[in-house]
Amino acid sequence: MTGLARVGLVASRELSAERRQPDGAVAAVTFVAVLVLLESLVVGPSRARDATVAAALFWIALAFAAIVVAMRSFDRELDDDALDALVVLPGGRDALFGGKVLALAATLGLVALVGGVLSLVLLDLPLALPVHVVLVVVLGVVALAPVVVVDVVLALRLRARAALVPILALPVLVPQLVSATQGAAAALTGDATAALAWSGILLAFALVYGVVGLTIVPAAIE
Repeated sequence: MTGLARVGLVASRELSAERRQPDGAVAAVTFVAVLVLLESLVVGPSRARDATVAAALFWIALAFAAIVVAMRSFDRELDDDALDALVVLPGGRDALFGGKVLALAATLGLVALVGGVLSLVLLDLPLALPVHVVLVVVLGVVALAPVVVVDVVLALRLRARAALVPILALPVLVPQLVSATQGAAAALTGDATAALAWSGILLAFALVYGVVGLTIVPAAIE
């Protein structure tokens, strides 16, 4: 079995488990919706309609949702004692990382769709460049996933991982969150050049952290 086939197998297994027990995805969707609504009330309805503020609220909520989904995914592996069986397979550690990243990105895509629609409707946001908004969201999700998976793996064997994962992940995610926020705001307001430029930066982050993850995860998961 090739490496890509093993990655696909892990990702499909993960998504199947999520369909059977969708508590992680449901919690993430609920979390994003509630957090976007609460944050908009805190900053005020008029201020929340600003494209940059609305985009920042959305991406902060999505970052926390990514942590919730990823931690639930690994908790499920530990509860079923499936993690050790997977990593002893040839290429199992790389496949674990790649599959988890793909599955997390797919789940976050669904969460982002629901959260984005809610943000547009509740905040009555402009949508000048819908294709560019989709591009920024897709690349932003792809850039978030490897960082969150790496940080969950680093804290996997620690009893306090629920507290440590956000502490590890959020500082590292700041450049991605800034890029995604600026790119989404540019797309919402009709600045195609800026939206494409920020999208390129997000793609670079995704590639860099994907390579970093493939380097770190096999050693960290021992």
